[in-house]
Amino acid sequence: MQKYLYLAPPTNGFYSCSFTDERLADFTERHKIQLNFPPLQASTDFFQEVEHHQEVDGVIIGLDRGWLGWLHLNLGSKIIKNKQQLYLYWPLEGAVEVVNQERLRSYWHHFIVIKLLSVVYSFINKVTSIVKEYYRLTRSIYRQQNYTYFPPKEARAQELSLVKTYLGKLQAVINRAEPVLFNNLTKSINSDNPIKGYGIYLRTDFWAKIQSGGSYGHTCYVAKELAAVTENLICFMPHCYLLLDELKLNQVVLEPPGEAGTEDNILRGTTHYESLLKAALEALKPAYIYERLCLGNYAGVLLSQQFNIPYIVEYNGSEISMKRTFDGSAYQYEDIYLKAEEAAFRQATFISVVSEPVKEDLIKRGVKPSKILVNPNGADVDTYAPLPSEPKRLLRQELGFNDSHCVIGFIGTFGGWHGIDVLAEAIPQICQQSPEVRFLLIGDGNYKHLIDHQVAQHQLSNRVISMGRVPQQEGVRLLGACDIYVSPHNSHMIDSRFFGSPTKIFEYMAMGGGIVASDLEQIGEVLSPAFRVDDLTNPNSMVKDERAVLCRPGDVEEFVRAVVELAKRPDTYHLLGKNARQAVLEHYSWKQHVASLWHFYHKAIASEESASIPTIQLSQIDQLASNDAYKEETQQQWNNDPCGSHYVQKFQQHTLDWFLEAKNYRYQEYAPWMPQVMEFANHAGEQVLEIGGGMGTDLSQFALCGAKVTDIDLSAGHLALAQENFNLQGLSGEFIHHDAEELPFEDNYFDLIYSNGVIHHTPNTAQMVREIYRTLKPGGKVIIMVYAENSLHYWRNLVKDIGLDKRELYDSSMGEIMSRHVEISENNAKPLVKVYTKPRIRQIFQDFTNIKILQRQLTAPELPRALRWLPLEFTSQWMGWNLILKAKKPE
Repeated sequence: MQKYLYLAPPTNGFYSCSFTDERLADFTERHKIQLNFPPLQASTDFFQEVEHHQEVDGVIIGLDRGWLGWLHLNLGSKIIKNKQQLYLYWPLEGAVEVVNQERLRSYWHHFIVIKLLSVVYSFINKVTSIVKEYYRLTRSIYRQQNYTYFPPKEARAQELSLVKTYLGKLQAVINRAEPVLFNNLTKSINSDNPIKGYGIYLRTDFWAKIQSGGSYGHTCYVAKELAAVTENLICFMPHCYLLLDELKLNQVVLEPPGEAGTEDNILRGTTHYESLLKAALEALKPAYIYERLCLGNYAGVLLSQQFNIPYIVEYNGSEISMKRTFDGSAYQYEDIYLKAEEAAFRQATFISVVSEPVKEDLIKRGVKPSKILVNPNGADVDTYAPLPSEPKRLLRQELGFNDSHCVIGFIGTFGGWHGIDVLAEAIPQICQQSPEVRFLLIGDGNYKHLIDHQVAQHQLSNRVISMGRVPQQEGVRLLGACDIYVSPHNSHMIDSRFFGSPTKIFEYMAMGGGIVASDLEQIGEVLSPAFRVDDLTNPNSMVKDERAVLCRPGDVEEFVRAVVELAKRPDTYHLLGKNARQAVLEHYSWKQHVASLWHFYHKAIASEESASIPTIQLSQIDQLASNDAYKEETQQQWNNDPCGSHYVQKFQQHTLDWFLEAKNYRYQEYAPWMPQVMEFANHAGEQVLEIGGGMGTDLSQFALCGAKVTDIDLSAGHLALAQENFNLQGLSGEFIHHDAEELPFEDNYFDLIYSNGVIHHTPNTAQMVREIYRTLKPGGKVIIMVYAENSLHYWRNLVKDIGLDKRELYDSSMGEIMSRHVEISENNAKPLVKVYTKPRIRQIFQDFTNIKILQRQLTAPELPRALRWLPLEFTSQWMGWNLILKAKKPE
C-alpha cells in the first residue's frame, strides 16, 4: 500500500497528516477522486514536514485556489528534488493533478503572470474605487442623504462576496434548467383558434419609465398580437404603458424593487418580482410566459421552472455592449447579468432575437442554433399608414408647413446609435442646398444637443421643428406630415457588429414615404432592393421594386446628397414609399412577427423533440460504464451536444445538407489550414483509425480520398451521427463504441491513427498513447491534435478573462475552469479538458520517432487589434490554440 503525506490548504494555519491510498499510484495527469484523511495535525513548517517524511511515496499539496503561491512552488521543487511524486489536490473539486518538473515549471509561469496582472489590477481598482466614492458622495449631497465611507478594501470585499453569492445561486438555476414544451399546441394558431387559457407577457425594466419609442412600441404591439391569438393575455409591466390601455389589453403594473434604477435595486429585482408573481401564476396556470428579457432579472426563469411553464425569451441584444459603447463604462455587476442571461437562454423553450448578429452572439455563448428564431421587428400596419391628402394638408398647416415644402422626418431617442452626429452635421448643408426642405424632429435624448447647437448656430429654427418627446400615438400622427424619412444609423459598436433592428425603419416603411437610411446590417437588408445616390442622378434610373435610398454608414456627404436629390423628385419618393409599405404588408407586420413564433416552434422545436434520434441504430447505444467520473461527463457532453453542430444554422439535422454545412464551416471559416495539415488526401488505400470521430466530418474526408476507415468513440451519440453522415454520403466505414484507453484491435493493424481534439479529454492519456503505439504498424503514422497551453486562447480567454477578471481562479483550478468553459455545453456537463506544452506532449509520445509538432488555429476576430496587421498564418504558428503532433512508430 502506497503511503502519502498530505499538506492541507493553509487557510487557518498549517495542518498535515500521513495516510495510505492504493488509487493514486495509477494516476498520470488529472483525475477525479475524493481522498479520505485521518485527523489533521498542526504543523509549524511544511518544509520540515516534507523533510521528516522522506519515506513516503508522494506528497499531496491541498489547494483552495487555482494557482500555486511562492510557498507551494518552493515546496514542490523540494518534493521533486527528493524524488518523491508531487500531487496537487482540490478538495472542493474532488480532483488530483500529478505534477512533474515540466508541469511545475508551468505553474511558475502562472504565478508570474498572475502577480504581474495583480499589480495592474490593483492600480485600476484603486482609481476606480476613488471615482466610485466620489460619485457616492456627490449623489448623497444631491439627495440630501447620509454618506458612509467604505474603505476600498472593505467595499471591494463586500462586492466580491455579493457577486459570489449571486453567481452561486444562478449556477444552481442553470444546473436545473430544462426547457418546457407546449402541451398540445395546435399548428393553426390564430384568432379563430387561440391558445387556450392564459398567456403572460412579462417585462421588468422598472428603471426605464418610457411612454414612447421603439422598445415601447415593440412591447405594446407584440402584446396586442399575442392577445389576438390567446384566450386571455395578462401583461405584467414595470409601470403603466398607456398604449396598452388604449389597445384594451389587460395590464397589471408591478411595484418596483426600489425607487431608483440602481444596480443594487436591479439585483433585488428577481426575488422581488418572483414573490409578486408566484401566487398569480400558480392560480392562473398559464399556457406560456413571454418575456422581454431585461437586465439582471431572471424571475421568468424561476417561475418557468417552478410551475413547468413554456418560456419564450425575447432578446434584443446586449445592453452590456451598449453601455460599454455609448457610456464608455461597464456595469458593476456585469458578471451577474451575463449569468442571468445564460439562465434564461438555458431554460427558454426557444429564443426570439431581432437580427442575425444577435443570433451569432448567442451561438458563441453556447446556445443551440436550433432554438434561436431570427424575428425582425415590424410595424402595426393599421396604425402606421399614409394619411389621405386632405388630413395631411391640415396637419402640415398646423405645424407651419405648406404644399411647396418637402418635409424630412426623424423619430427616435436621439441615442448614440441613431447617427445623430451625422444628422446634426447634415442638416445645415441640406437646408443650404434645398430651400424647399423642412425638418420635423420627434423625440429627445442624450445627443439632441448636437442638433440644437447646429440649428442655433445656422439660424434654422424656422426650418427645423423639434417636437421633443411625445406619447407614442402622437408620434404616429406627426409622422403623417412627412414626405421623406431619414435613419442615418452608425454602428460605433466597440465589441460587436451592429445588432439592431430599429422599429423606426419598419414604421417609416409603413408610412409610405421616401426613406434615406444607412446600409448597415439588417437596415440595409430590410430596405433592399434599394437605390444608391448615383441612381438618383442617373436619368435612365426608374423605380421598379426598390424601397429606399441607402448610404454608407457615417458618410455625411453621401447622406446629404441622397436627401437633397431625393427631395427634388416627388414621383421617385412616392414610388419608393409605395414599395416599402408593400414590403411591410407582406413581410414585416407585428401580426406576422407573432405568427412566426408559433411557426418556428412547430418547425424547429416540437419537430426536433419528436424526431427519432439517433436515426441509425447501433448495436450498443447506451452509455458505457467506465467507473470514471470524467468519462461519464465526456459521454454526457457529446451524447447531447455533438461537436460542431452549434455552428449549423441553415439546415435541419439528419439531412446531408446539415452535415455539409458543418463541414464547410470547419474547413472554410474555422480552420482552413486543416485539410492540408491533417493530410486527408495522403492515405488512400491505408487502414485509418480515428479516435473520437465526432460527427464523422474529418473521417469522411479520409474516406472520400480512398482510405479504409474505422471510427472508435466513447460517445454513442457522436458515433450514430458519424454513421449517418457516412450513409448520406454513400461512404463505408466501421464504427465502434468503445473506450480508446483499451483499443479492441490486434497489434500492428493501422497505417494511420488520427485524433483531433480528443486525447486531452481522457484521464489517462499516456495509456491511450500506449494503445496507439501497440495497434499502429511499424512505420505507421500518428497525427494528433491537443489544446496548447502556450496560446492566446489559454492565457487571455481562460486565465485572464475567466480566471482573473471573473475571479474563478480564486477558488477553482484551471482544470475545473476549462471543464466549465472550453466546450460548448447545453446540458451542464463538465468534461475533462487538458492543455499541453510542446515538451509535455513530446514526452508522452517519447517512444515514437520523427516527432514534429505544429501550432495552428487562430481566427482573425480573436487577434488583438494591435496584432491584426500581422499575417494570420504567422500568428497562429506561435499563439494558436491547437498543437498538432505528427510521429511514426519505429520500423
